[in-house]
This record gives sequence, structure tokens and C-alpha cells, in this order.
Amino acid sequence: MKGRYQELFNELVNPKLLTLTLRRSWDLDGLIERAIDGFRRLRRRKILEKALGGLYSVEVKPPTELGWYVHIHVVIDGLFMLQGKLSEEWRDITGDSFIVDIRDLRRRKAGVFYVLGYISSKTKVEETWEGVPKWRKREFEEAVRHRRLIQAFGYFFGTVCASSDSFECPKCGCTEWIFLGVECVSRKKVTLLDWVENVDPPDS
Repeated sequence: MKGRYQELFNELVNPKLLTLTLRRSWDLDGLIERAIDGFRRLRRRKILEKALGGLYSVEVKPPTELGWYVHIHVVIDGLFMLQGKLSEEWRDITGDSFIVDIRDLRRRKAGVFYVLGYISSKTKVEETWEGVPKWRKREFEEAVRHRRLIQAFGYFFGTVCASSDSFECPKCGCTEWIFLGVECVSRKKVTLLDWVENVDPPDS
């Protein structure tokens, strides 16, 4: 199945970039759960019944005085969808959130980097969390631990390539990870992994 993941993005028929936001709250666990469950429910509705597949990621931004900001970025392959109708469906599912954005994905590679941006760019992560208190960072780490924040669906599901080589964290030597998938970055195959160790990760 070598190269299949990259081929899927090249074969997208009608790719869209979709963003779904949730109303800010201090319940970070609840926000993440609502985001994942909400998008799962949205995919079952008629408006997305002809969506062929795609890839989504849940992004968490540091809180403001109004609470945590959680939203979902999605690269989705499907037919034309009205933003107004999507907004209505999202409000119906969440009960209090209606801000959505959907646009044509003309530069497919750029769209994938956008969806996976907070993972693929260490600089972006550092800039986003600069100045955030350590106890807030720990709250975030606890909320996302053992959660699958990146997920393929539809015909994208199950297309990743496994590797027998263990990956060792350069900071602590940890080799216990969840395998998420494979992405091609600058023509090089990069394995996406998520920390699953039972102890707190070292301070960055």
C-alpha cells in the first residue's frame, strides 16, 4: 500500500476545506468530546450523505477570558454544500454553535498542511502557546491524552502504512505511541504519532 495515502489526496474529486467551531467554554474535556461526536453526527446527516471521505483534526487554542477555543478542520471530498445549511445543521447538533466555513480546496497539499498545521509546524505550536501558564498547558495535556485528534473517514479510513521500526522520543526516549497515519511532507514520508505514556511529558 506504499504511497496510497498521498495518492488519495491527488485523486480527490471535489475537495472542500471545512471548519466547524464550538462556542467557547471552560469545560475543555466537554468541548473536545462535543467536537468529535458532533462531526460524527453531522456525517450521518443528509447534507453529507454524498461525502466520499476525508481527514479531520481537532484543534485546541489557548483560552481567553471567555474560555477554551476548540474547532475541527476537515478536508472532505464531496458535492457542493451550502454554508447556510451547514450552519443550521451544526447549530441543531450542538445546540449553541453555528459558525462554520466551507470553501473549495484548490491547492490540495496546502489544505492538508492547514488541517495538520498545529502538528506539522513546531514553530506554530510554540507561537500559539507562548506565554500560557504551565498549569493551563497541563490542563490541555490531560484533556487530549489518549484521544484521537486526527481521524480519517470514508474511503480514507484504513489507508495508512504501518512500520515495524519503533520511534523513540528525542527528549525522553519514550517508545510507547499510538500510530495515527502517514503524511508526506516535502516529498518525505512522515509518520504521525501521538504520545500515550502514563507519566507527564517533560516541559518544553
